[in-house]
Amino acid sequence: MAHDRSALHPVSADRVPVGYVSGVFDMFHVGHLNLIQRARECCDVLVVGVLTDAESVVSKGRPPVIPQHERLAIVSALGAVDETILDPSLDKRIAWRIRSFDVLFKGDDWRGTDQGRRMEEQLAEVGARIQYFPYTAHTSSTVLRRHLEGA
Repeated sequence: MAHDRSALHPVSADRVPVGYVSGVFDMFHVGHLNLIQRARECCDVLVVGVLTDAESVVSKGRPPVIPQHERLAIVSALGAVDETILDPSLDKRIAWRIRSFDVLFKGDDWRGTDQGRRMEEQLAEVGARIQYFPYTAHTSSTVLRRHLEGA
């Protein structure tokens, strides 16, 4: 279910041609929205990868609450998003092979971590880089999950 709305956003010389945001986007919340909107401001075409259910289990140790086809539909409906893909791996070189991009936008909670450094090295191999944005700490899927478990 690929979605393309790139003609809706004008091209600008001071932005990167293609930006990429990847996430599980489970229990979609304002932190997800903040990341996508910030990324939208920095690129001419914004592609958002929704991690598959299978890879979500590998990366998070549990299945998402919302199945991948619904998470993909939610993200695809956002006006800030030009294209969506299912992202099959935490290795972003694989996503890059599906849909090439210049910059991967991530929350700064990844900066300086082993995972973040590995991702930076992997993306450098394909000529892409990471740009970090402030992480929305007060709202996350983990915080929401804890709240729901306590309810």
